[in-house]
Amino acid sequence: MQEKGLTSFILVFFFILVYFSLVYSLQELEAKKNFTEAQLIEIENASFKRKLIEDSVDSIIKEEIEKEIAFGSDEPKKINKKISEKLAEFFSLMEAKGTEFKEIQSEKKYSEIKITGKKAGKEFIEENSKIVVINLKGKLYLVEFIYTAGINKDRLIGAKIKENSSEQKFFIPRNYSVKVIALRLV
Repeated sequence: MQEKGLTSFILVFFFILVYFSLVYSLQELEAKKNFTEAQLIEIENASFKRKLIEDSVDSIIKEEIEKEIAFGSDEPKKINKKISEKLAEFFSLMEAKGTEFKEIQSEKKYSEIKITGKKAGKEFIEENSKIVVINLKGKLYLVEFIYTAGINKDRLIGAKIKENSSEQKFFIPRNYSVKVIALRLV
């Protein structure tokens, strides 16, 4: 009889241990799941910020080209200067929000490049980009902005976008271009 009682006690004790270990494991899995979800949200937020920057750069270039052509300027250097000024202005605005744009000299793949260097300025942008203006017919123009990245294709503009522990890189890529068909109003 004592043997049955001891065996029953050991079995009950064993099942209680299994139960508590399962409860502990489930709590640990829940904590890992919550941590993973938080990291994914951070990554998504950083990606969203990068996409906003990409769209803003495109928009700034298009708007400046359209504005310059609309009001009578079809001189490539003047258009390039205006675009460079507006991009540098935007980069300064983003710096106030924690994203610094840097001048980078590197021939490596984008994933291998470290975002270091001095602050990207309008002169750097202007020197490493060009504008092509083609008069299509009368007041209609095709204008292309090209970020050439310099003669050796190694002069980049990049930024690190941080969201807590998550990090994304942004680059204006080599040979990046924006084409706009613009109408002269003047």
